[in-house]
Amino acid sequence: MNNQFKNYRMIILLICACLVLSACVSTVSTEEVRGAFQPVTSLTLPEEVTLVGIGEATHGNAEFVTLRKEVLAHLVEHYGFRAFAIEGDFGGGQVVNEYVLNGRGSAEEAVREIGFAIYRTQEMVDLVEWIRAYNQSAAPGERIHFYGYDMQRYDNNIAGLLAYFEQVDPTLVEPYRAALADLNDATVFDQEPEKIQAGLQAIEEIRAGMQREKERYIAASSPEAFELADQYAASIQQNATLRSGSSSDSELRDQFMAEKVRWIVEFEKSQGRGKVLIAGHNGHIEKSAAAPQYRSMGSRLGEQFGEAYFAIGTEFLESTFNAASAAGGGRQQFSVRNNSDLNKAFAASGMEIAYLDIASALDNPALAPLLTSNQSMSNIGDSFASWYTFLPVFYTLQMTPSEAYDGLIFVRSATPTTMLEE
Repeated sequence: MNNQFKNYRMIILLICACLVLSACVSTVSTEEVRGAFQPVTSLTLPEEVTLVGIGEATHGNAEFVTLRKEVLAHLVEHYGFRAFAIEGDFGGGQVVNEYVLNGRGSAEEAVREIGFAIYRTQEMVDLVEWIRAYNQSAAPGERIHFYGYDMQRYDNNIAGLLAYFEQVDPTLVEPYRAALADLNDATVFDQEPEKIQAGLQAIEEIRAGMQREKERYIAASSPEAFELADQYAASIQQNATLRSGSSSDSELRDQFMAEKVRWIVEFEKSQGRGKVLIAGHNGHIEKSAAAPQYRSMGSRLGEQFGEAYFAIGTEFLESTFNAASAAGGGRQQFSVRNNSDLNKAFAASGMEIAYLDIASALDNPALAPLLTSNQSMSNIGDSFASWYTFLPVFYTLQMTPSEAYDGLIFVRSATPTTMLEE
């Protein structure tokens, strides 16, 4: 038997084992879980919570975007939340913020500026339109503000920064534009190393100059405008640092995202608001840093905010979702099923979508063992291949729910997002 045949045989055995495991029936009955799974609107927060994270098991399911809107509406109405931040470009997020606050452009134009294909969906447009509609009837101090806490795009951050210098120091606009010209979205993933380094040095010098002239610039604008301009610059600097390849991209990205979330919370507090809902992939929101590749943003936020950070994960029993094909050819739809013991317990509830408060569920004798032991939690990024569907290891992550989350939202059958036309 040659090595190639052995490898094929091992793959076949793994696939068969996974199929056998997935066919196992739940040992949890409807009666045992009765009352534990509740409508999403049953979500309650401890008094000390000021930062809530809601995850998504995939970037390509409509229900997870719709759930963000439902949770945001609930937190706005019942808990006074007035800021929403997503795993998207900071500069692009400010374009969306201009729309939801001032009606500049359209919702579709705004979501396209976030920079990532995962947000170019009708569901995201609907979410942004809901925020805009809410703000139109809200008092100025009660309006919802929109942010992005990622830093993987340049153009909108550079535009925002240069617009600020047009106001406070116009003579620097063209020199700075030239210095940053090689940092752009068109070449963000394949820029020459020496050009990245030159751009990184330039933005570091720009930020240093801003600090030296801080008092003068604030006098010509406002403390709020200066802070926003500095965060445009910080996002440019962080992206260039990521592209320089000096350390693990995934580890450093989560560190930068955690820093941006902390800034958003502090900035919101300075404006008299302060409660923030953040949304992103489960892998960034969860607190336990279960993925071996990096320490998650959520674990950093858990350390920073303690009991003030409340993490909600999402899970599905079955899903058909949009993702970039790992084999090329653009975005495609894929289908998988996750028959974990925890998902089987959810299935026994008979609900289509349900919220599980983990602290309360730990008092349930049937659920407590599942929540405090390793489960195969759905975990799909923005790239997928058809053959991944045969091996759950490619679309799940072993983690302990009670360590990762404070709550979970389950979806029985998740459907794909509706992509906007290119």
